[in-house]
Amino acid sequence: MRNSIARKLLEIASQDEKLILLAGDIGFRIFDEFIEKFPDRFINCGIAEQNMIGVAAGLASEGMKPVVYTIIPFLIMRAYEQIRVDIGINNQSLILIGVGGGLAYDKLGSTHHAYEDIALMRSIPNMNIYSPFSPINAEDCLTKAWDKLNGKNQNPSYIRLCKGGEPDIPETKEIKTNIFLNGILNSSKCIVSTGAISSMIDTHIKKKKTSKTICHIIISEISAETLLELINILIESSIKKVLIIEEHFESGGLFEFIAGILVKTKFRIELENLCLDKKYIFEIFDREKLLENNGINLTLLDKWILENE
Repeated sequence: MRNSIARKLLEIASQDEKLILLAGDIGFRIFDEFIEKFPDRFINCGIAEQNMIGVAAGLASEGMKPVVYTIIPFLIMRAYEQIRVDIGINNQSLILIGVGGGLAYDKLGSTHHAYEDIALMRSIPNMNIYSPFSPINAEDCLTKAWDKLNGKNQNPSYIRLCKGGEPDIPETKEIKTNIFLNGILNSSKCIVSTGAISSMIDTHIKKKKTSKTICHIIISEISAETLLELINILIESSIKKVLIIEEHFESGGLFEFIAGILVKTKFRIELENLCLDKKYIFEIFDREKLLENNGINLTLLDKWILENE
């Protein structure tokens, strides 16, 4: 995803001289070409993320179009007050790109994990939240965020990336804006996911040969509009049972957002959730093992499918 984002930023920068890229002392290899072509439009703010948000907001206030890139815990958690005040309250237009969603930085430990970022960004009014599931989709999310930055309301966006090496999911098709279908819709049960864990789910259900009997919907923008459209699709398709899988705490995440919208409607769908346990993780394993040990064990997905046949 990181390389796709870097390529897309280079393309946009070639078309719009107001794009300026700020980084928190990371990303030099993927941005080498950007720095070479646009040396005056790249600022390494160092490991001073609060200051970086203030600089970006100041640039936005003067008509520039900043894109801020660094690791999620330092971008979102460390600089949350500056995001709230400098971007949210002052209504500045820019794009935040965070890398390391969920447990992507597995062995670096809990300080580098990101289980709460979506909840925090949901609390900022007018903040668009994108959670791409593949390199191709990451480019699409950046394009949509850029269009919104240049649109009528000029709202800011947050794009949540994993880390790198994520596969594309070629069988997916966009059935509504930011809603992708992987599989079939003529099933009474459905998996709903967002972000890079979607490819792990895709691989798992194909391995178990359940991909032809299960509906898998992937959400790339976490917004009320997108999730209301999702609920309409589920209702129209007579889907009664939904398992939501998210690499995030349940608090403030996709499950809570969908449940909050659903309870305000007349519709009834049975929702269950596979998410990260609400605790800090101190084990040192790779991402897949950490997920398995901390709430997202895909054997539970197999059990859910069998129980709902």
